[in-house]
Amino acid sequence: MAREARWLSSTGMYFVTLNGECLFKTAADKAVFETMLEKYFADGEVYGFNLSESEIRLVVKESPKGISMTVKPLTTSYARYFNRTHNITGKLFNGRFASIPIESEEEKRSFIDGLASGGKEIKSAGRVKPRKIKSVSDPQARDTKKETGDTKTDLSTEKTKKKKMPSYLL
Repeated sequence: MAREARWLSSTGMYFVTLNGECLFKTAADKAVFETMLEKYFADGEVYGFNLSESEIRLVVKESPKGISMTVKPLTTSYARYFNRTHNITGKLFNGRFASIPIESEEEKRSFIDGLASGGKEIKSAGRVKPRKIKSVSDPQARDTKKETGDTKTDLSTEKTKKKKMPSYLL
């Protein structure tokens, strides 16, 4: 079963969580991560962060590339640095990063306050579940387009028009 797509924020702000077993062994590791954070979020903004041994929490505004394309090079670069420095191989982070869209300034403030208190109050911040942006692959979005009679966006006719390629060329 495919995983659910990330929910997008209309404001571009997110609460991001990265998990791992041992993410920082020394104070120098934290300093290097902070430097990388500044580098990769140069086009975005970092409102606050909390670095613990097994978890990284960020309140950020995405860059024009999007949240995934901003966090990915950050985590990849830090994992390479960490593995090279401590002579370790394998994954540093457990799974993909979690992101919660932030839709208002007061939500942003509550997440930042949660970071300062060690993250204990973040889950009880009174968040309203964000709305999911409809995509073309969403069955409800396809049904509404079929009802309107728009033949340009009808997926069933687009699939029949495409030529099938042999699997060895894919």
